[in-house]
Amino acid sequence: MPRPPFLRRSNSGIIQTFHYEIKPKISYPPSIPVSQYPLLNIFTNSTGRNEEQLNQIHAHMITSGHLHNPTLTSKLVASFASKTVPGSTSVARRIADQIDGLDTYSWNTIIRGYLEGNDPEEAILVYNHMRRKGLKVDTYTLVFAIKACGLRPVILEGKQIHGQIFKMGFGLEVIVQTALLKLFGLFDEDRVVQQIFDEMPHRDLVMWNALVAAYARGNCPYKVREVSYDMVRSNVKPNGVTAVSILSSCSSLRALREGKAVHGYVTKNLIEFDVFVHNALIDVYSKCGSIQDAFQVFQLMPVRNVVSWTSLINGYSDNYCPNEALGLFKQMEAENIRPDEITVLGVVCMCTKLRSFELCEWIDQYVAKTGLVKESPAIANALMDMHAKCGNIMKSCQIFDGMKEKTIASWTAMIQGLAMHGHGFSALVRFCQMQREGFKPDGIFFLGLLSACSHAGLVDEGRRYFSSMEADYHITPWMEHYGCMVDILCRAGLLDEAFEFVQNMPIKPDMVVWRTLLRTCQTRGSISLANLVMKMNHLCDSGPKKSEDYVLLSNLFASNAEWDNVKKLRKEMKIRGVTKQYPGSSFIEVD
Repeated sequence: MPRPPFLRRSNSGIIQTFHYEIKPKISYPPSIPVSQYPLLNIFTNSTGRNEEQLNQIHAHMITSGHLHNPTLTSKLVASFASKTVPGSTSVARRIADQIDGLDTYSWNTIIRGYLEGNDPEEAILVYNHMRRKGLKVDTYTLVFAIKACGLRPVILEGKQIHGQIFKMGFGLEVIVQTALLKLFGLFDEDRVVQQIFDEMPHRDLVMWNALVAAYARGNCPYKVREVSYDMVRSNVKPNGVTAVSILSSCSSLRALREGKAVHGYVTKNLIEFDVFVHNALIDVYSKCGSIQDAFQVFQLMPVRNVVSWTSLINGYSDNYCPNEALGLFKQMEAENIRPDEITVLGVVCMCTKLRSFELCEWIDQYVAKTGLVKESPAIANALMDMHAKCGNIMKSCQIFDGMKEKTIASWTAMIQGLAMHGHGFSALVRFCQMQREGFKPDGIFFLGLLSACSHAGLVDEGRRYFSSMEADYHITPWMEHYGCMVDILCRAGLLDEAFEFVQNMPIKPDMVVWRTLLRTCQTRGSISLANLVMKMNHLCDSGPKKSEDYVLLSNLFASNAEWDNVKKLRKEMKIRGVTKQYPGSSFIEVD
């Protein structure tokens, strides 16, 4: 059987083909005849034993003196570590610490047990313990340790293990290097990812897929396309995993033509045209506005999962097809497919866009019936936002007060809803309540709070909260926060203070800030201040203008009898083809 080839690109750019094979350094559980140790019969079906039975076996080994037999103890350790019961892996660790000469396989099961229990810190500590004790480390040890590093918030331990791998002689093992590549891809270390890939003499399909996925996850769609071309040129045939990563990058780029090309390739070349590829195709067509193609892919799927339904429902919602989205959701219910949190969130967001009171009541009753509102704070937050935007602020308050677990997003949705309905004082009361419960506001929360002050005319409170952002919470204000503060001052008629505030901003004001100031000047008849702003040419220098900016400037020039400037603006509008993109509209709900 021929050995798998690998490719190396020389300095001249010529691809050289070699043959190379590496056998990974892996420790397997010891194979011992049962006749030598009759106690091994107990572990034959240890995977089916509960924790109490394993504790009895442990006690028997202590009393019979078998605990210090590494052969039997390794079986006991592996049995405890493979259990999903909380604390069982810690028991395996304590047993292992008491025994000298325990094999690598046993320590690997402990590291894997901590990983499966979502405790990466302990997994890394066990790996470090093995290194300090001089215990033998194999391929699986390193792969498990690297996976643990991927679950940590920082990559420091991963970089340390990366250096140790070469010192221990594992630098050419594909399994270890692929795990490293995935790790650095998780932390968007693109330069290190490419370096690991380039230094590997043998690159199998899994490593190519890891590289493509790393760039897709790191939002580098152009690199995904480049790597996929290199992959084909290197005579490595892409599979379904590759296709999903490439389609993800096409979705990010809104690249419909490339998405269709990938669709054609997988149709002709892939045997395993699985549900994941279908779901990725639905997402691409939906994001690119080709919702009919997305529906055709959905119709041709032999097997669908909840992600398939959710992708198409969200696609209909994003492409302004609410009736189709609701029809598909009801069809999903009719086929007894239980929607998950993401599906319900998509339907709630669609009802929010439609501003339909009847639909809001329907989805609210559905969520209450399924119990998702109690299980998911995200759904409760979305329902609060939906009811507030559809005019039912009392329902939003009821949902908020009934929540067992609140997040900062919950408080933000509540504050913004109250602000939207003009209940500024109630919003400030909620803020005080939030502080008493120990929640720390973020930048998005302060947008809602300042908006509440603006709608209620609370100027002093607005000034105080704006100042407290940096002073008390160390949050640097965004452009939107400055815009809210200008709006507060303008609504209170403090135009001179608002103008001075804008001039002293540490960042350059955008179109929205100047537009707010000028519109207030027009409303309150402050032509002198408007002229001062226009003479300083702020609105014209702040970037591309919308149709409303031209209308605003034209009205201001007309009110000051500057007809030449009015004609100049109208001519500029014609030259640039400025039109009102979304004409004003209104609708009513009819029973």
